[in-house]
Amino acid sequence: MRRLIRWWPLICLTACSGPDAPDAAVCRDVVVRLCRSAVACPGVAVQLDLGLSCEATLLQRTGCEGDAFAFASPSRERVLECREPLLSWGMSTDHPPTCADATRFLTECPDVAGFFREGQP
Repeated sequence: MRRLIRWWPLICLTACSGPDAPDAAVCRDVVVRLCRSAVACPGVAVQLDLGLSCEATLLQRTGCEGDAFAFASPSRERVLECREPLLSWGMSTDHPPTCADATRFLTECPDVAGFFREGQP
């Protein structure tokens, strides 16, 4: 038992390791989370200027529907940092972010929100 306690930090660190998700997957994840919250939060839909199909609109606008997508401006690191409030319910997209979390994403990260509002520069 004592050995397990000593190795526990290393076990925890390696359990969550693996290759980073591609930029396209990260972008699509944000799109899914934003669109799920837009259904319940009318203010989110208004701020993103969405058409009839939220996911199709945001995927086309950002260009992240293709697997070759790569973040330029904003950077991948910035998107990951700003994505944090959208993960309040965990890594699964089964539960949409709360309205407060989606609004926090849009207001505290205007550069990233602008990317999803206006698309790639």
